[in-house]
Amino acid sequence: MDKNLFQRLTTSELDSYTDEIEHAVENHAHWLNNINRSLLCHTPPDAADLAAEPHLHCHFGRWYHGIDHPSLLRLPEFETIGPLHEAMHKTAHSLLAAQQRGQPFDPATYEQLLQLSDELRHKLGQLRSGFKHNMNLVSLLMGKVFENAAEGVLITDPNGVILSVNHAFTEFTGYEANEAIGNTPALLRSGRQSEAFYRHMWLTLQNEGQWEGEIWNRRKDGKHYLEWLTISGVRDESGTITHYVAVFSDITTEKENEERLYHLAHYDLLTDLPNRMLFYDRLRQGLLRARRNKRQVAVMFLDLDGFKQVNDELGHPAGDELLRQVARRLSGVLRASDTVARFGGDEFTISAPDLAPDEDISRVAQKIIEAVAKPYYLGSNRVQVTTSVGISLFPRHGDDPDTLITHADMAMYETKKGGKNSYRFFTP
Repeated sequence: MDKNLFQRLTTSELDSYTDEIEHAVENHAHWLNNINRSLLCHTPPDAADLAAEPHLHCHFGRWYHGIDHPSLLRLPEFETIGPLHEAMHKTAHSLLAAQQRGQPFDPATYEQLLQLSDELRHKLGQLRSGFKHNMNLVSLLMGKVFENAAEGVLITDPNGVILSVNHAFTEFTGYEANEAIGNTPALLRSGRQSEAFYRHMWLTLQNEGQWEGEIWNRRKDGKHYLEWLTISGVRDESGTITHYVAVFSDITTEKENEERLYHLAHYDLLTDLPNRMLFYDRLRQGLLRARRNKRQVAVMFLDLDGFKQVNDELGHPAGDELLRQVARRLSGVLRASDTVARFGGDEFTISAPDLAPDEDISRVAQKIIEAVAKPYYLGSNRVQVTTSVGISLFPRHGDDPDTLITHADMAMYETKKGGKNSYRFFTP
């Protein structure tokens, strides 16, 4: 590996070594977020956090315990960080282990974890400041930073031919150094990105000297993974690019967790329809567009007629299955731009945005009523329910989500009183 290359990269980007400490701060903030998710949302913890010595398995721990430079080891800030970092991980370990055993959450231990995390972040900041004034130490330790980085790193020549990779690259991709060196990063292409994507990437690199973003790549065993990739051009004294340095990390699991948490927060667990929160958000967006474009938005409030009888006679599992089937039927008769949500119990709401000012929504309401009224098969039982629908229109019956939903709800109750299995528009 060309160690001078990493020295130049250090100088050009506020020292990649001080960036390593910056990353440690960010990494632990991200780590603490994951711990919070595991403790508060009961998502599965990372296996490393339940290991016997969890402080040795994180990004910073691998770097910290791999340092053997005497000048660094004598720095007071460096000495105090080790025990502090270990105590923080072990405190998190005890909380996670207690949760795994089904023990109650301990606020005092959690508070101790937060205090240790704050103190570690403060000490890392002090250490970072010290590095800014010790460039000799930075350059001497460049090789260890490269090899012990938790992220995969590869260095190429100006034509994209791989010159060097680190150990994490092999762990992530499955390719040994001798298999990667001499190839280009096309070795990892998944086929999920178009040629236009790669043309834009290299155009950005040429114009701005750096590109970063999400990209799907392929491991040696053929499995695809999502990574966050940063590519930087390294220039010599004349400004000519001599190398490219790519740094990446696998974010597949993180992305899946984010999507799962988003889905849990915005979708109904039983029917998988949008919940109230997402319905309100989409309705607000539809109203904003309608104001700009002078269009109409319809809001419908639906309540099933006869649902309680099904629930009482056949039991809750049958009632739940009925709600799932109703949800599928409602989704099937609406446009892709419409939103149907489970509002609660056997109540559903629908927003139909971007309607012409004179467009009649009655047709849609009638289709919904007919779809819901068809027989349902719940195991060996054949049942029928109907629906009562109330409708309000923007801007005629209100100009905000709460007013429109309330007015549609009031119209639905008038439908119930008038004989059910029909629809009514809101009237003052």
